[in-house]
Amino acid sequence: MLIELLTKKYPGMRQWLAQRLSAVYLALYTFLLVTMLLIKQPADFTQWQAFFAPWWWRLLTLLMFISLAMHAWLGVRDVLKDYIFNVTLRGYLQLLVDVVLIIDLVWVSTILWNIN
Repeated sequence: MLIELLTKKYPGMRQWLAQRLSAVYLALYTFLLVTMLLIKQPADFTQWQAFFAPWWWRLLTLLMFISLAMHAWLGVRDVLKDYIFNVTLRGYLQLLVDVVLIIDLVWVSTILWNIN
């Protein structure tokens, strides 16, 4: 049944599911982050660096930001479809959102992986 819902017969179902799954991942990451912060309690810059030093934690954080960007993109796209009736203006606003989200992902990747 789930496979049938994800076909072209039901447009928008894949996006709906992607937004819900990204929300679940964001919630799980937030819970894990708060738990780890309560345990480790980094106070200065070197402790924060050590907090984000393990490769698996940086990977989970990068996946969180990718999920956040996808979640935001889908949400903003739906809001623009609902409230901006001028197709040209809506296209430009969506392009602006796309560029900002891509810049954000590149910036986060650079910070997490120390790419210079």
